[in-house]
Amino acid sequence: MVIQYKFESLNNYINKCRTNPYYANKTKQKETELARLHFIGKKVKSYPIVVVFKWHMKSKTADLDGRLAKNILDGMVRAGTIVDDNVKYIQKIVHEYIPSTKDYVEVNIYENNQDSKQCMKTNCRGCKYETRCKE
Repeated sequence: MVIQYKFESLNNYINKCRTNPYYANKTKQKETELARLHFIGKKVKSYPIVVVFKWHMKSKTADLDGRLAKNILDGMVRAGTIVDDNVKYIQKIVHEYIPSTKDYVEVNIYENNQDSKQCMKTNCRGCKYETRCKE
């Protein structure tokens, strides 16, 4: 799923919340609804899942750790795409940086039985998907 929208970064979000007490709720509602609209009609059938966020960003100085996936995950729950966003249903969340000419996010959901190219284990012990593991 590709969402052509520049989601608020955590640093910007915190700075704006310091000056406007209503900014947090307004942004949360707007971004959650945007994500919900993108995921309507899509449903995950088997759990647990791995969610991979590919953040396409123009800036080469932006922080990857400042990307807010919460509003997207909450939108997925509201759309009925996933049952809940707790650890019972989402086993791993991955954030990737993709250099781009536009800011947007690509969300990939891998069910437990799919080849996600992401390790499904919490404590990896040598599978081929993690860079620290041996093939």
